[in-house]
Formats: sequence, C-alpha cells, structure tokens
Amino acid sequence: MKLITLNTWGGKIYQPLLEFLSKNKDIDIFCFQEIFHNLDEKTSTADLTVVNNACKKLFDNIKEILKNHEGYFCPIHGASYGLAIFVKKSIKIAEAGDIFLHKNDKFDPNDDFSDHDRKLQWLKIHSEQDAIIMNVHGHWTGKGKEDNPARLHQSKEIVNLLEKFAGLPRILCGDFNLRPDTKSIRMLEKDMINLVIKNNITSTRTSFYSKSEKFADYIFISPEVEVIDFKVLPDVVSDHTPLLLEFK
Repeated sequence: MKLITLNTWGGKIYQPLLEFLSKNKDIDIFCFQEIFHNLDEKTSTADLTVVNNACKKLFDNIKEILKNHEGYFCPIHGASYGLAIFVKKSIKIAEAGDIFLHKNDKFDPNDDFSDHDRKLQWLKIHSEQDAIIMNVHGHWTGKGKEDNPARLHQSKEIVNLLEKFAGLPRILCGDFNLRPDTKSIRMLEKDMINLVIKNNITSTRTSFYSKSEKFADYIFISPEVEVIDFKVLPDVVSDHTPLLLEFK
C-alpha cells in the first residue's frame, strides 16, 4: 500500500496541487492538513490567516479528482477547516474517530500568536489485517517549533492513543510543527520509528517557506509496519513537501 501525507497550505498553489493529485491517483491513502470544506466567509473559520488565497471548497475539489477514494473530513476550527483522509473505496474502514490534542476556548484571531483547537484524526482500515492511520496537525505558536507545555500535552495524548491500539500496525503522520530534537518528538519515538530521522531527511519544507526551521512533517510507524519505500517528493504544491510511504 502507498500513503502520502501533505499539508496543502489551504490549496494556495492550486493548479500544481490538482495536477499532483491527478498523477498520484494510484495512492491508497492520502492524509491532508489545512483543508477547507465549503467555507462561508461569514463563519468563524474566515478569521484564519491561511484562508487568504486558499481554495474554499478544497475538500470537494479533491473529491472530484480522487473519484475512487472515500473522503473523511475532520473539522477543527469552525465547521469548515480541518483535516481530511482520502482512502481508496476498495479498502474497508472498520472505525473512524478523532481526539483533541489542544483546546483553546479563548482563541483570539487578532492575536498573531494565539492558536485554535487542534485534533488527531484516525481511521482503522482493514486490508490483510486491521491497521490504524493517524493524521495530525499539531499545535502552532508562531514563535518557533520547540517544546512547550501544550506540545508536551499533545504528545502525551498521541501516545495514549497509540497505546490504545497497541498490537495493531500503526502509522502516525502529518504536520507536527515540531523540531526533531524536541522532547515532544522523542516521546513519540518511544515505541514508534521516525522515518524522517531514520532516512536522514534535512527538510520537509519547499521554497515557499522562508524561515530557518525546515522541519514540520513526519511519518512514524510501529514495528509491525514493513517499509518498502519512503521519500520526500520533489513536487512543489505547498509550503510543505509531500511525504510518501510504501508499506506492507
């Protein structure tokens, strides 16, 4: 099976993104972050900075291209902004769910350093056996990607969910907004393999990202997952790079 994780940047680089998806229709599972779903400018989601030049119906537009996939949307901020997983219709979905990683009832869109709620989206798929796919868009501060109490709490919540599904093959991926040398990442590495570090990846950002910290995106696997291939794809369709995992 093949999986791609990508922070879409809200579809700001729209046409290249659609072309990328069109040429990768054979991918079994896509895990997307920063997805808009029928955004109405009157909704609270419109206060997000990422909405500027974004595709406000990105979920449905992806659905039009990936006709052989089923899309699962997970709202995070308002009803129209969040995460999405697209899975080939030939793959059985046994369960689906999500958990909060960060809760902020006092989110202030006028504060450049205030963050909205964050979630982890998960699916239990059944192919030759059950497996868990987890899709994350982690806590953001606007002040760098080092540890803080909210990020440590976030990793604790992820570890708790990983332990809940212990014994099953697990794939944890997405935009974690973390440097690889943080305690928050090390917590996730306790029982999982960090493929970005194992493969000596030096950046998961494209030329559209000008800041110095070039890490954000990761794929972690449990030991039950056999890696056939792992790579950072060269396609520039966002300010994040797509990560590809081929696995058994």
